Amino acid sequence: MPRSAQAVNGSGVSQMTQPKPTRERILDAAEQVFAERGYDAASLGDVADRVGIRPQGIYNHYKGKWELWVAVLERLLDPLFETLDTALEGPPTPERGKRGLAAEIALHARNPNLARVVQYATLAGGRQLQLLLERWYRPFFQRALLLTPEKNAIVRKNPALLPWVVTGFHNLVLGYATMAPLTRELLGIDPFAPEAAARQTEFLTELQDMLFRQ
Repeated sequence: MPRSAQAVNGSGVSQMTQPKPTRERILDAAEQVFAERGYDAASLGDVADRVGIRPQGIYNHYKGKWELWVAVLERLLDPLFETLDTALEGPPTPERGKRGLAAEIALHARNPNLARVVQYATLAGGRQLQLLLERWYRPFFQRALLLTPEKNAIVRKNPALLPWVVTGFHNLVLGYATMAPLTRELLGIDPFAPEAAARQTEFLTELQDMLFRQ
């Protein structure tokens, strides 16, 4: 019996695992299709083919492509912004900053489709971009503006750069995830392998520390 069809209970006895519900399999397939093609180029037929159902079967679980798109974004972005919000909690310290950066990089490693889906939505503009802004990015951005410490060297020198400081590190991490295939070819290492992720965290931590030096 294939390993994927088995589970081991507490007594060490193999048992058949329960198949994923159809709604979850649709969501898995949609995430992959949207990551590969973006919202506009994807179709419910593409998703249905990967699930092994008729396109009409998707309507038993989702009202249409837009609702499915929103569900994919929620599954990918809610954990990301929970991680970012956690990084804002409490007084800023180098160790807290390092933990936050490491957590964000690790999340992208576990969810390689996240950066691709965000990139497609951003470049598409329109209501795709507006959804990203209103549901996730603008509320976080406004909180982060208020909580970014004044002792930040760049902001102290030029307060007008505060928005760029707030978005800069997120863009660096998102760019690292988006360009992972190129980095893999350039460096000959999986960008999300433990060693590479640790190096990227170290680099961003050093950069972050520079901002807060007196």
